Amino acid sequence: MDVTWGMPIQEHLPWAGMIALYLFLAGIAGGGFLTASLTDLFNKNRSEQLIKSGALIAPIAIVLGLGLLVVDLSRPLTFWKLLIYINTHSVMSIGTFIISTFVTFAFIYAFLVWGKSFSSKGGLGATIAKLAGKFSALRKPVALLGAVLALSTTTYTGFLLSAVSTNALWSVPFLGLVGVPFLAVLFLISGVSTGLAATLIGAAKEEGLGLYKKVDVVLIVLEIILLMVLFLSVNPLYFTGTMANLFWIGVMMIGLMLPLVLSVYGMIKDRHWVLPVYGAVIVGGLCLRYFIVFSGQML
Repeated sequence: MDVTWGMPIQEHLPWAGMIALYLFLAGIAGGGFLTASLTDLFNKNRSEQLIKSGALIAPIAIVLGLGLLVVDLSRPLTFWKLLIYINTHSVMSIGTFIISTFVTFAFIYAFLVWGKSFSSKGGLGATIAKLAGKFSALRKPVALLGAVLALSTTTYTGFLLSAVSTNALWSVPFLGLVGVPFLAVLFLISGVSTGLAATLIGAAKEEGLGLYKKVDVVLIVLEIILLMVLFLSVNPLYFTGTMANLFWIGVMMIGLMLPLVLSVYGMIKDRHWVLPVYGAVIVGGLCLRYFIVFSGQML
């Protein structure tokens, strides 16, 4: 199925679990890449383990997400056409181009970051390490361009749903600004937060990551504010019924309030609960995608 900018879609949209997972994984991939690349570019005391974690998460998550998207298509064997033919009026076509380009940069960046780690393996590993060293000068340019694509990928996940103009939940504008979809902003903040959380779990044994933990607290607070604005901006029926528990318990309590309280308490007491805090953030991000996708099709 395709979606064209601003075109009303009268039929029921059969978007279910696969699409929610795809949106979730694309957000994690973008957030993980942004964490790694921005650290690589701007942090003089950069954590190599943090960069490796984000660089590995990005290609794995985005490929898994694309795989789910292809499987969910009614005609999966025609997916290759989206990679070749770009329709500037089609949200999905533009998004596929952005994401496919991001996949390329994500794999190149992962190779440049991880390549030298294979130097002690001998044989093929030594060859990979030598090749990575030969192209090491490309690491920062790839990180910079990849960061732009990662930002675009994470934002696109919100644009994809908001293009359905007849859906009141998906198409609500950001603070009343026409042309600025609320979901694009919400999914950007959530994607960066979940991607950062996954990257921090991958670098759990690393010291000196206090700045990143503070950033995630800020992102959690912003997400809470955005969700409250969304709650006040749309029909409250979206937040009731069978999806109410998923939102209030899965998203708000487990995904946002719990990690916020644990993070702030941990900073005060100098305690670090990496897996409980950031695992909860990731669970909340997944619940948010499920809530938005399913609730948007219920009214």
